[in-house]
Amino acid sequence: MTKIYQRENKSIIEPKEYQAAWLKRLYQTKWGNVLLYMVTSPLFSIVWTAVDHTRLSKNKIALFVKEYGINLSDYESENYQSFAAFFTRKLKAANIHVSPSNRVCAVAQAKLLTVPIQNDQTFTIKGQNYRLADILQDRSSADYYEGGTLFIYRLAVDDYHRYLASETGTVIHQRKIRGKLHTIREIAQQNFQVFKENKRAYCLIETKKLGTIMQMEVGALLVGKIYNQPFDLYQRGEEKGWFSLGGSTILVAYPKGTVTVDQDIDYYSSLNIETQVTIGEGIGLKIC
Repeated sequence: MTKIYQRENKSIIEPKEYQAAWLKRLYQTKWGNVLLYMVTSPLFSIVWTAVDHTRLSKNKIALFVKEYGINLSDYESENYQSFAAFFTRKLKAANIHVSPSNRVCAVAQAKLLTVPIQNDQTFTIKGQNYRLADILQDRSSADYYEGGTLFIYRLAVDDYHRYLASETGTVIHQRKIRGKLHTIREIAQQNFQVFKENKRAYCLIETKKLGTIMQMEVGALLVGKIYNQPFDLYQRGEEKGWFSLGGSTILVAYPKGTVTVDQDIDYYSSLNIETQVTIGEGIGLKIC
């Protein structure tokens, strides 16, 4: 069972998972496994969510707001013409508080897990062993992050689906990688290397003091679209982009010796427990 550490009240909860029964049948039954190839294709997500982009989906908004306790007055608009438009709602600027510049800034409202990047760029997420070179499809870039730290932000359906630039710097490389659209929940991560298999886009941001930061957006089931601002220069804490519909993930890698993770997040990450963080929140300290 997925567990989440709540920093605000220092408690651990087992969150209610959206469409959990359907995902369990898909990933843990024989007939579900037969359908998995079709369901994780980008075309399926486009077709399945088509109605959510029309006025016919407006009635879903009130139900979603009630179920997840969303305060629409926190956002720039309270009136949306489709569920898809509501899903990419934008917070008022006054409701995003970016941590001081000496702190590592949470790029999204999400469930955060941090892991050390070991020799040969290896690390473990939810029992799966990964190599950063496989995720980036670039060995030379991956080598740079050996000994560094990877921040993994899992955005659930009730999280805010816009995200920030991790640091100020120049974009020196960017790439889009085609892939499947597995759910990024634990039920899929137990059997699939979702961050290696899923559709993703990343950029390398060259900074003045921290070296080069890697920030990657990963698509997920029913998330066929990743929208990034077409900037050559990012400012820390500005909106970098957004996801459409469903849950998704953001990976941010810092080089060795540049940052430390806050003690509580580091501790619970070592127990494979994610920490709920708020967009812009301080989650670590820069040491260079």
